[in-house]
Amino acid sequence: MFDLNKTVSIIKGGLLEPGATWKTYLEESHDWKETLTLVAGPLIVVSAIAAALLSWIFGSQTLFGQRSGFWGLVLGIVAAAIGLVVTAFIFSFLAGTFKGKHDFSKGLAALTLAAIPAYVGVIIGPLPWIGWLLSLALSILSLVFLYRIIPAYLEVPQNKRVLHYGVSLVASFVIIFIINMTLGFGAYSTGQLGSSGEPAGTGQADNYGMLGEFGRQAELMEKAGQDVYEPPADGKISEAQMLAFLDVMRKTSELRSRAEAKIKRLEQDMEGKDESALSELGKLTSGFGAVVRTLATAEMEVVETGGGNWSEHQWVKEQLRTSAIQQDLNDAVSHNYKLYQKYAAQLDEYGETY
Repeated sequence: MFDLNKTVSIIKGGLLEPGATWKTYLEESHDWKETLTLVAGPLIVVSAIAAALLSWIFGSQTLFGQRSGFWGLVLGIVAAAIGLVVTAFIFSFLAGTFKGKHDFSKGLAALTLAAIPAYVGVIIGPLPWIGWLLSLALSILSLVFLYRIIPAYLEVPQNKRVLHYGVSLVASFVIIFIINMTLGFGAYSTGQLGSSGEPAGTGQADNYGMLGEFGRQAELMEKAGQDVYEPPADGKISEAQMLAFLDVMRKTSELRSRAEAKIKRLEQDMEGKDESALSELGKLTSGFGAVVRTLATAEMEVVETGGGNWSEHQWVKEQLRTSAIQQDLNDAVSHNYKLYQKYAAQLDEYGETY
């Protein structure tokens, strides 16, 4: 049941005392319907309407925030709700894959609480001159909050935390983009976490932060998707291919380790400080988008920037996986399994044990 005082208290706490608020909300064990009614729904609707009114007041848009009027506002609210729910499902589903807890209710709660600063950013985004910058900073603060809240709510192990976070973010971005384009919501994104991670309607931000990083990521994925490789007829991995694969995995491991260290430094910088203070937000915006991109696409980036072939790399990985399972199924598998055994220690070091 909706309780205005409770809703206001949670939102205020999510901004000023996030850690304590997250702990209390988790202990109260709200299901997904309560989270939608109590926090997510009010945040989505109020932020959309308030942003529309401010846009109208400052002359940047029509009364209902989109040039298509009232129905543009409605579609924006629907798109934001779908984005939040889909993102919560992806984070909770992948948490199970990464040895955490697959719990949609807790996933939705985590996403909603972490996104509170981003929703505030949506509201102040239309303010002249500085609105878009504050909105961007608050969106990135929400991404940092999300990284911090996931272990408590979805119990992702420490050694899987960074990879789960990066993969979930990228998967959410891609899937929501496809949904929005398919349903015709592309023009109505309101910018909360779970959509693009950036405030909508802020053309100045297109070259900054997460949006720019996701754009580069999309270009990288498109380039890798164009790679073509014709496997050898005998299905055997060559020694040269194996060494090239190991080199890629070594560099990928190093890249991810550096990204994890950077996120931990950001997290440590925020410990014990007023996380709502604008003076701290600048520290979070610098380089954070690049870190997130690295977490999810490091392997692809190593291959592509090194002049490799992503399709060939994936073929080698699949053959190694098959050989580790089947071992002596046929001559090709036996050959590949011997290579796998020969370099098993290095594969294990780089997280490629099958």
